[in-house]
Amino acid sequence: MAIFKQERLARIESDLAQRVFRHTVMIVDDKDSNVSVMAAILRPYFHLIEANDGQEALALVDDMADTGMLACVISDHRMPKMTGVDLFEQVLPRLPHARRILVTGYLDLDAIVDAINKGEIYRFIAKPFDAAEFLLTVRIAVASFESQRQLAQFHQELEAQWSDRSGKAAELLAGVRQANEEVATLDAELRALRGTGQDRPG
Repeated sequence: MAIFKQERLARIESDLAQRVFRHTVMIVDDKDSNVSVMAAILRPYFHLIEANDGQEALALVDDMADTGMLACVISDHRMPKMTGVDLFEQVLPRLPHARRILVTGYLDLDAIVDAINKGEIYRFIAKPFDAAEFLLTVRIAVASFESQRQLAQFHQELEAQWSDRSGKAAELLAGVRQANEEVATLDAELRALRGTGQDRPG
């Protein structure tokens, strides 16, 4: 009986801990009514940051003490001053691990291509959207962010444990680091190429 009570207590404490900690999600839309609708759906589950345009969103990100805990950025596409795709392009180097969700009522091929290539979006959400599907999409995005964050911590712990050892483990670790460096180098080259416009036919 005591064992059952201890297990139940541990489960309750775990549930409470999960309720206390909330991932941060940013909503960006120039229409207050749209922000209000999305916030009403998400507020029971996440800590929210709201912005009315891309410039405000970037300023909020730059002022954050710990950007590593911003799990997801949700942005409308057609906004004055800066489109959602342009925002994501600038958010990407600031928040490389945050999931990016583009909300739009005007899906066109150019916007899709730009969103994928420039902003590396995680999902599209078309307006008008179903509240349950919207919430589930954001929850999946945040869960994906958390999974990647935990995996990165796991890799860091493994590196710390094996960095001073010799043999096959050290060789594998060196190979992983080399592969990661190559990906980063190629990614930088691709971004530079896109910046010059050479990746698109004239």
